Amino acid sequence: MPATVYLVTGGARSGKSSYAQSLCEKTCADPIYLATSKVWDDDFKERVERHQNERSDHWTTIEEPLHPSKHSDAFANRAILVDCLTLWLTNFFMELGAFSEPDGDKNAEASSNGDKISDASERALVRIKEEFDKMVTQWNATFVFVTNEIGSGLHAESAASRKFVDAQGWLNQHVASKANMVVHMVAGVPNVIKEFPAERRDPLRAPSSREMTERAVLDKFLSARNLTMDDKGYFMVKLDHSKGIIRATYHSCIKNDKGEICDVHGKKISCCDGSKSPEPMETFEARTAKELTVKIFERWEHAKDLVTVGHAAYIGREAQKAEQCLFAGTFYQQD
Repeated sequence: MPATVYLVTGGARSGKSSYAQSLCEKTCADPIYLATSKVWDDDFKERVERHQNERSDHWTTIEEPLHPSKHSDAFANRAILVDCLTLWLTNFFMELGAFSEPDGDKNAEASSNGDKISDASERALVRIKEEFDKMVTQWNATFVFVTNEIGSGLHAESAASRKFVDAQGWLNQHVASKANMVVHMVAGVPNVIKEFPAERRDPLRAPSSREMTERAVLDKFLSARNLTMDDKGYFMVKLDHSKGIIRATYHSCIKNDKGEICDVHGKKISCCDGSKSPEPMETFEARTAKELTVKIFERWEHAKDLVTVGHAAYIGREAQKAEQCLFAGTFYQQD
């Protein structure tokens, strides 16, 4: 299974990088910024520093001008912002001799040999597509690529520039063909031009009205069964529609030597005295059922000691039900 790939494209100052950064931050707690650029002059250095200041400390920056796939170990279970395809392609053009590298006040120059430019541009496109394909075979990574629609501007004057515009267009098409979603930015507004593919399986038979009634009766019956409660604590699940989140709180039933309700470290927890709700030992907030259960059962260090398998299954069902109510904008009642 390949990686999840997003492509964010648009013109200069269209809001591409800001949108891509926000997408990564809303997806992953510790995203990676993969910088494909080389810092050639003071102007570009200031631009790089401005982008760095816009990112919080939980970002990890990796600078790699040609072969990002060699950092695959760092990409595992992370969201990676690749900014950007245009500069990445530029590096391959320079590597293969289509352009010279800038030197001090001297700008990059294109080769004067037309055949060399044509050959280098073709090889650069092949090389970068191969490297991209290698990157996105990593199933446990999420990549957000930023690119430019440079072909939407004026017709390039030089042969080298025209070759680069063509190569950029072909690269964009290649990445878009592999992307799960493509977003075109215009004046800071995201426009989704390729969405996640719809379910392609043949429609299955839906339960009949009679079967739905029978299942509702079964569900009600199972909700009334006797349960052995966890002696160490319980969860309360609620929705916050204004924030669009599911909130689960864990309330301890553990007692210390004094008979007081406490946390896993023996610290007393304020309990319900009739005037307020019991104080939770831990609070979890999530936008989806999957995010909630990952936070509780995969990232919470005390889950394995405090939550039984049956209790975990119950929370999984409640999280799914809560998500359905959250997305539908309906009332949720914990079972």
